[in-house]
Amino acid sequence: MASAAKTSTNYLKELSIQLRSQEFTVRPGESGDIDVEYEGATLCRINDRGNLGCFAEKIAGKEIVLGRIRETARSTREYMTLLEQAPPLAAEELSEGFQLLAEFNGTVLAGHMTQYGAQFVTWEWVHNKTALWQGHYYGARGDSGGYQAAKRDFSVRSGLIPSSALFAPEQLTEIYRCIHETLENTAPIPDDRRKLLESAAGQIENFVPDLDERVSLSCQKEQELARELDAADSPAEGWMELS
Repeated sequence: MASAAKTSTNYLKELSIQLRSQEFTVRPGESGDIDVEYEGATLCRINDRGNLGCFAEKIAGKEIVLGRIRETARSTREYMTLLEQAPPLAAEELSEGFQLLAEFNGTVLAGHMTQYGAQFVTWEWVHNKTALWQGHYYGARGDSGGYQAAKRDFSVRSGLIPSSALFAPEQLTEIYRCIHETLENTAPIPDDRRKLLESAAGQIENFVPDLDERVSLSCQKEQELARELDAADSPAEGWMELS
């Protein structure tokens, strides 16, 4: 029982770290649960099993945000369970505390807990599987996307999935923008196509945690380019165009 209580406490502590990194406000709730606030409103409560209860009167128009919270709770529960169950990873000159989460084709995915939260690393075995090299670090303020990015990197490095089959966050950001430009266009869209586009946008929102910031930066760069082009097309000061 003590071990189960510790696992639950660790999960909610880690989940709070992940949600705060996405600029949500997290407060202790009833019975050890946590309440998640967004823009001053408490949207939901999450218990130590990852179950999410919503405050229905406050989530109208915030379904996308709620989806991000739900996906973060699910993903955090997944890796905290794996870290608890995984065997230790032993290698030359590797500090203790790393757990072996996955191994395939000479590539490993490992994780460990730090004072800043969970961190994940992919490595390649060398020297007859006695040492590791070329570590790619994710999360715990290293950052680069955390657990989901580490799984993606492991899949590519190990050869489970070809890199050409995956989109980078930068690519997904531009695809997301194109989807919304299409959805917001005045041209008619068949219902089945609209549903597919909305579903694709939802998947991107769940996969790219800092999507809002990326979209904002992309729009800003586009606006700056437009201003530069307008300035280049304008007559130089002191000159007059003659018709």
